[in-house]
Amino acid sequence: MKLHSPVTRLALLGALMIGVAGCSNIKPTEDHLKTLSETNLGEPVKRVSNVRSDSMTTYYIASTASGDYNCSVPSGASGGMFAVASFGLMKPAAYCQPKGARGNGLTPFNQ
Repeated sequence: MKLHSPVTRLALLGALMIGVAGCSNIKPTEDHLKTLSETNLGEPVKRVSNVRSDSMTTYYIASTASGDYNCSVPSGASGGMFAVASFGLMKPAAYCQPKGARGNGLTPFNQ
């Protein structure tokens, strides 16, 4: 099959966009969140709790022996777009900060 046809290119682009849009309801599993957090923190995560998502990001608390951390990871459409933009070579990373830290970008944790 040749990809020189404008119709074929348009069809492939449309399928890609539908595939990425379909990712908007996908929430990472707790095991996946633990793995992402352990990579970021450099220590084992005992438990993941308070997992919640908006359309672009999953927020959660990672508990370790040294304390609790507020974490976020791109998910849904943004995680799908990240994977597509990097041609699947990079995976979204978790961003974690000690619970109660001020001045961080994790505003959903402000209570």
